[in-house]
Amino acid sequence: MPIIASAFLPPSPLLIPEIGKQNTNILAKTLTAYKNMADILKESEIEVIIVISANGNLQNNNISLNVNPELKISFQEFGILSTLKTFTPALELADKLKKDLETSEDAIRLSSQSYLDYGCAVPLQLLTNSFKNIKILPLFPAKNLDRTYHFQFGKKLGEYLHTRPEKIAIIAAGDLSHRLKKNSPAGYSPKGIRFDNRIIEYLNESNGSTEKIMSIDDKIADEAMENGLKQLSLLLGAIGEDYQSEILAYQNDFGVGYLSVNFNLQVAPI
Repeated sequence: MPIIASAFLPPSPLLIPEIGKQNTNILAKTLTAYKNMADILKESEIEVIIVISANGNLQNNNISLNVNPELKISFQEFGILSTLKTFTPALELADKLKKDLETSEDAIRLSSQSYLDYGCAVPLQLLTNSFKNIKILPLFPAKNLDRTYHFQFGKKLGEYLHTRPEKIAIIAAGDLSHRLKKNSPAGYSPKGIRFDNRIIEYLNESNGSTEKIMSIDDKIADEAMENGLKQLSLLLGAIGEDYQSEILAYQNDFGVGYLSVNFNLQVAPI
């Protein structure tokens, strides 16, 4: 069965009301984007969500999967000590991925953390309110491997997932530039907004989006201090060329580029 749904979403903890408080209201457009994606996942009767996060336990030279018997959301690092949700991991899928995709050059590491990092936790907290038995597979990119490696891994992942019986969604969690304003976390750079605008421009084009995104110069990405290209590259590799990207929201109110994109996989590009 092909991948049913896919999205690129910002994992900002400010989207969680208990954390963001009054700031959460500022991100209303992004929250609406999340609601739209949650509706798409529900209507598609998704059974497994693969969530790609760069905020978890990353390995230097390996893709890694979190296969703890229980996957919990608590946001303890942000002062929320109670467990908000508990998920069942997609253990059988993780085992098959490790056996079928890894080679001597491309080992997949398994890890076990009971509490999800916020890169996984924020999207799952906002997307799964309508699900009771959804299974989750947190996937982490490799620190030292480049975008091309992750794109190629994504292609192998997508080919394999097409053989699976489950209805699967892939969610890539990431931010664009962290240098959009003087009060940005990493300070200001004019290349920050140029980087964000370029990503949005490419995604709005009907053809060649993937190739253009993959050709973005590393120096530009590094100067923008983005935290999403590896996740997006892996996702684009997995879903292939037959998609229409729909920009659901873009906000930079806090000096970071929060881009929300639905990749419609049911309709090929015009």
